[in-house]
Amino acid sequence: MKKLLLYIGIVSILGTSCKKDFLTSLSNNPNSPTSSAATPPLVLPGAISSLASIVNSAGGYQVQAAWMGYWNYSGGYSFNQTVQEYVMTNSSPQLWDNYYGILTNLNVIKQQANSNAAYSQYGAIADVLSAICFQNLVDLYEDVPYSQALKGSNNFFPGYDKGSDIYDSLTAKLDLAIAKLSNPVAAEIIPGSDDVLFSGNLANWAYFANTVKLRLLLRQSAVSAKQAFIKSEISKTASVGYISQDATVNPGYSTAQQGPMYGAFGVSTGGGLNGNFNFIRAGAFALNFYLANNDPRVSYFYCSKGQDPTNGNSAVYGNYYLDTVSINTTNYYADYLGIQVTQPTKGSGIGKGLIKAANQSTVLMLYSECNFLQAEAILRGYTSGNAETLYQQGITASFEYLGVGANPDAAAQTYYSQTSVPNVSWPASVPDQIQAVIIQKWAALNGINNVEAWNDWRRTGFPVVPLSKSPTLPSASHIPFRYFYPTGEPTTNTVAWTAAGGDKIDVYNTKVFWMP
Repeated sequence: MKKLLLYIGIVSILGTSCKKDFLTSLSNNPNSPTSSAATPPLVLPGAISSLASIVNSAGGYQVQAAWMGYWNYSGGYSFNQTVQEYVMTNSSPQLWDNYYGILTNLNVIKQQANSNAAYSQYGAIADVLSAICFQNLVDLYEDVPYSQALKGSNNFFPGYDKGSDIYDSLTAKLDLAIAKLSNPVAAEIIPGSDDVLFSGNLANWAYFANTVKLRLLLRQSAVSAKQAFIKSEISKTASVGYISQDATVNPGYSTAQQGPMYGAFGVSTGGGLNGNFNFIRAGAFALNFYLANNDPRVSYFYCSKGQDPTNGNSAVYGNYYLDTVSINTTNYYADYLGIQVTQPTKGSGIGKGLIKAANQSTVLMLYSECNFLQAEAILRGYTSGNAETLYQQGITASFEYLGVGANPDAAAQTYYSQTSVPNVSWPASVPDQIQAVIIQKWAALNGINNVEAWNDWRRTGFPVVPLSKSPTLPSASHIPFRYFYPTGEPTTNTVAWTAAGGDKIDVYNTKVFWMP
C-alpha cells in the first residue's frame, strides 16, 4: 500500500495526518496538493536533505559499508547475520520507497515549473536531483518504472523501462538542465535559502549536474556498445566544468536538530552517545589498508585505542574523537566482516573526520570523487588531461575534507609521494593507474558515500574485498550484485514486475546492465 501511494503522488513533505474528519473533508484531495501548500521553495529543501541523508548516513547504505570493508559490528551485540552472511530479501535491504518518495516530491516541483515559467530553474534543479535518484534505482534494481512512473491516478501500475534506456534519457535530461542552469533569465525565480545545497548559485548547480553526468557515463565504461557515445558525451562535460568543492547539504542542523551522521554517532542532546557509536566499529579490511600504507587518515576515519568514553574520556566534550594521528598499529582494533568479537571498549569506532559536530553538513558528493572521476575518464581515453595530477588532487581533497593534521595538503603530498607503494604512489602502466584511482576513491569514500565504492567494485573488481568470515556463510563466491525488487512490486504491480523478469532475479548472478 505504501508503494502504491507513492505512485499516486502523495507529497510526503507535507506530512498529512489521518485526523478524525479526514474522510469527511472530501473537498480537499490529499493526492492533489495546491500550489499554495507545496510551492517549489517549500518542497525543495526537504527533497535535497532527504536525498543527502540516504547517501551519507549510518542507515541508507550501511550494508555496503560492511561489504566494502569500511565498517563492522561490535562484539557484545547479537550477530548481524543479515549483513554478514549477505542475506537479501524482498524486504531488506531496500531503498525503493525512499527514492520514489523523493521523486514524488521532485515531480511536484517539476509540474509547477512546467506550468509556471517563473519556476524554470527549480525545474532544472529537480531534474538534476531526479537523475541521481533514478540512477541509484537503476544501479540497485536495473529495470524500474521511469517513463510511466509518478503519473498518479493516470497509471496505478507503471511498466518498467530498461536500465540502459533510463541512463540514456538521464544523460539527455542532464544536458537540458545544464543548459537551463547556465542561462537564467530575469523573469525566473532564483532559489535562495531554500536551496540547502548551493544557496541559489546556479553556476554551481550546472557544475554539479555536469559531474553527475560524468559519473553516469563512467558507470558504463564496461559497456562495449556504448564506447563512442560515452566518449562523445564526456567530451561535452569537459567544456562545461565540474564541481570545485564538496557538495554538502545543510538545512540548519544544530545541537537540537543534529545532522544524520552526527545524530547516529555523536553526542546526543542529553549528553550521552547516540546509538550507533558503540554498535558500529571499524572494518579490519579498510583499517589495515590505511595502517599498511602509512595513511594518517586512519586516525580520522576511526578512533584509536582509548578514544572511547567508556575508557575514561568525556562524552560531553567529544574527547573520544581526539587522536594523536601517529600511525601506531597497536592503537587500532577491528574484526573482519563475519567476526564480531572485539568489544566497544577495545575496538576502533568511527572517527572525528566523519563525526565533526552536531551542525555538520551532509555530503552529497565529495570534490575528491570528482577528481578521481576525471582521472579515470582521461586514463580510459574519453578525454584529455593530466590523470596523475587529478589523482593527487583527489587524495588531497580527501585529506582536506577530513581535516588531516595542521596542513592537510602537505600531509597528502607526503602520503602519495611514498615510492613503490602499490595503489598509493603513481604506477607506471595505465591498467595499474586505473586500479590506483579506483582504490584511492574507495579509500576516500569510507563512511561518506559507501554505495559508490560498491558500484565501482561491481564495475571494476576493485578493491578486492575478502568475503565474510562468518563460519555459517552460505555458498557464495562474491558479495551480492544487486537488490531484489521490494515486496510491493510482485503483489501490486505483478504484470510489470513479471515482464521485467522480477521473478527470475538472482542477486548473486543477475548483473546490472553496466557490469562486465
